[in-house]
Amino acid sequence: MSDDKHLLAILAGQAGATIIAALWGALGGATNALTTQMRLRDAIRHIVLGALIAAGMGSLSMAVIMAWLSLPIAAIPAGGTSGAASYIMGVFGPAIIELILARLRARKERNDE
Repeated sequence: MSDDKHLLAILAGQAGATIIAALWGALGGATNALTTQMRLRDAIRHIVLGALIAAGMGSLSMAVIMAWLSLPIAAIPAGGTSGAASYIMGVFGPAIIELILARLRARKERNDE
């Protein structure tokens, strides 16, 4: 019985970390939406995408940010790094996805002509 409670505690801790990452990602998506002055529909899409990307990337986002900024790997466990990495994923994740989709659409239009 105690093993079941231990497993539930682990799952609750992981769910809490994912929710926090999603919140930071949503804030990053909101920052992206506010700085680019988009329509409300597009802003909501950026906020939701930011949350989903940050939650989905999880701790991998910290490693991606460290490699991108050429920071030492020892900086990953530093305090506040996970929130900052989730925020950055929320800011840049939707923009990167939109860039990829725009290029794919342009390529498809060229092939259709």
